Amino acid sequence: MTICEAIAEWAVGLRADDLPSSVRERAELQAECIAAARAAGEEAAAPFAAVAPGGPVGEVYRSAAASIAHDWDDYLFMGHTGHSAVPAAAAFTDDAETARVARVAANEVAGRLGAALFLGPHNGQFWASIHCASAAVAASVGLGLDAERTAHALAIALYQPPYGMWPGFMGPGSKLLTAAEPAATGARAALLSAEGVTGALDVIEHPRGVLAALSFAPRPAMFGALGRVWLTDTLAYKRLPGCAYLQSVAEAALAADVVAGEVASAEIEAGWLTCEMEELGRGSDLTPVRVNFSATLTTAIALIAGRLTPAELRPSWLSDHEDEIRALAARIDLRHDPALTAATLRGSLDAGASPDLGLGDLLRIRRRLGDANMREANPAPAVLGAIRADPGLRRHLGRSLRRRFTGGGRGDAGIDGLDTAALRMTFPSRLKIRMRDGSTKVVEGSEPGSCGRPLPEQRAVVGERSAVAGLSSVATG
Repeated sequence: MTICEAIAEWAVGLRADDLPSSVRERAELQAECIAAARAAGEEAAAPFAAVAPGGPVGEVYRSAAASIAHDWDDYLFMGHTGHSAVPAAAAFTDDAETARVARVAANEVAGRLGAALFLGPHNGQFWASIHCASAAVAASVGLGLDAERTAHALAIALYQPPYGMWPGFMGPGSKLLTAAEPAATGARAALLSAEGVTGALDVIEHPRGVLAALSFAPRPAMFGALGRVWLTDTLAYKRLPGCAYLQSVAEAALAADVVAGEVASAEIEAGWLTCEMEELGRGSDLTPVRVNFSATLTTAIALIAGRLTPAELRPSWLSDHEDEIRALAARIDLRHDPALTAATLRGSLDAGASPDLGLGDLLRIRRRLGDANMREANPAPAVLGAIRADPGLRRHLGRSLRRRFTGGGRGDAGIDGLDTAALRMTFPSRLKIRMRDGSTKVVEGSEPGSCGRPLPEQRAVVGERSAVAGLSSVATG
């Protein structure tokens, strides 16, 4: 049985009664989260709505473009699945229970695809290909397709997976296509399959298939444990707009409670992912997307405005405050703290998310980073620094290497070993502010609503988002 067939068999057999209560609730919070993101992003996404196709495919396209506009979304292990799972489920069924099941099925499949592609040229929200799978699965469930047709829908959706170019993602408006195009592709694939069109059912694992093309070290075992390991339970909901890697930075800036004009300088201490994002996202223009990927610009805006909402990302607001933003951002330094990188790694490794790599994998990853002109993105120096800061990481990484050299092959530590209750996808930071009067304020960043946080806290975060977006909330305390 191919991966597409195994996924399809599970997805069409999934029933509402199969969902744990926490999964059901987090899936509902996800729908409300994306509704707020879409409402806030409709102005920015107006040009995309104007050229969207008709019917349910167009509805999925419009929603995905709007919800991704301000990076004010949800994410899980591993991927920002809500942009496609939520609208595709809603567009193909009017039944609330069916839509919930479709959403969860899409989350589970797309998160596993992201995990399988984790070691590759793209990362995080830039895993555009997962939306092909997410929308195809959600639409297939909504349409009531059988296992054969659902497998072909997934195969058709992944026949031409997107391969985005970093410059178009980190600053300009083309970033909104990251979810819109593949989500529409996945939704259309389900309709094509319903009409009898077929795809290559081994498109994921084929030697020239998705895993080989989009990963430097493919991990097919990440597709296992469907119905046993619920990735929907790892959902995180952002209180503030912006990349997940700068949420704690923005929270620290708001918690500092200082007057921007009295700030002489500031220093952000953060993990490697936050620092790498800053470098990749550098540009001369001050756009909403650029701000979403910049810890220094986001910090400056939060200090100046005293808040951070989609309103502060409107082009008119940025233009009116550009000189002030740039002047303050120039006085903010960003520095890598290996101990904070270690905290991020431990949040996953302590939950059983093993990298499952051997020496050959590491050498291949290094070579392919060079081939892709991504040498600066090599995580090895940051990981080594984190190990020095936290020797406990050696046990995790050493265990993975030993498994490879004692007969275990890649995939032995598949997703079965992931403890979703213990998982923490955390990106901590520390903000040190030096005031003009000579005093200093140090604030540790927080991440309310993030992975593993209590459901009441996540409800509160989603309810606050809805209020900011001007929507009524169904999240209850």
